[in-house]
Amino acid sequence: MMNPPLSELAQSYMQRCAVIRNYAPSTIKNYERTFALFFKLSTVEYPKDLNLRILEDWFFHGRLERKWSAVTFRSHLKYLNTFMKWLVKNEYIKENYLDQLEKPRLEHKIPRTLTREQALKVLEYSFNMAYVYRLCKYRNRAIVAIMLMAGLRRGEVLKLKLNDVSIENGSIFINQGKGSKDRVIPINSRLKILLSEYLQQRQKFGKKCIHFFTGVQKDIPLGESGIEKVMTTLKKRTKINFSSHTLRHAFARLMLEGGCDIYTLSKLMGHSKITTTTIYLSCSTQQMSKSVEMHSLN
Repeated sequence: MMNPPLSELAQSYMQRCAVIRNYAPSTIKNYERTFALFFKLSTVEYPKDLNLRILEDWFFHGRLERKWSAVTFRSHLKYLNTFMKWLVKNEYIKENYLDQLEKPRLEHKIPRTLTREQALKVLEYSFNMAYVYRLCKYRNRAIVAIMLMAGLRRGEVLKLKLNDVSIENGSIFINQGKGSKDRVIPINSRLKILLSEYLQQRQKFGKKCIHFFTGVQKDIPLGESGIEKVMTTLKKRTKINFSSHTLRHAFARLMLEGGCDIYTLSKLMGHSKITTTTIYLSCSTQQMSKSVEMHSLN
């Protein structure tokens, strides 16, 4: 009896990842994108069709024709590799052909970030641009501020609930952030003020949505497109090239420049390994300048 089509097996595998392994919805979406692209660009229909040549051709096509970066190549490899291991374990195929596939070396790039002056400019513009609704200016400034001053990821901002933010205790609770990890982030006095002012305006506009950030005209959670619209507009107005994730990078840089130690920063960022956080040490010449001034021969 022939095995089920590979596309059906991929669906079964993703269901298992969601139900048994408790993968985040964003991770499942990444699997879906990889599988959809693989089935679109390869001739594979059944497990028996898999072999090293087909897999190599698919990855080479992505690298050469679709101009994948080394990071994109490795991301697709990671998702397909775990699926292949599952196929081997369940005896749909005899071996994992991806074990023989060479990986491109990663480029070591410094994260794009903002200087203190640029961060202040983005924050100022987020409030002082012309808006139709008063709530919009307070909300948009709060979004920029919570990324710049607390280091939240875009997805964490969108998932944030009203009861996750405690102005009184000065903390933000991140419920199941990246890697399905909870964390608590203390908030500084400036951020307390900006979030409080937004909450006051939110109340005046009669918003009842349980999500912290809502739409302006409708009482619904703010979506990805809403945040991206804010970032795109600010990028045009400030003439600074940045994204929502750049604001998180800027948080790390500005924390280090302010004297935060790397261990504490790692906890605030929600990194599993402190080595991930150390990349920010190279973002700031100011931080390095302070260090070289400590040379005993200086």
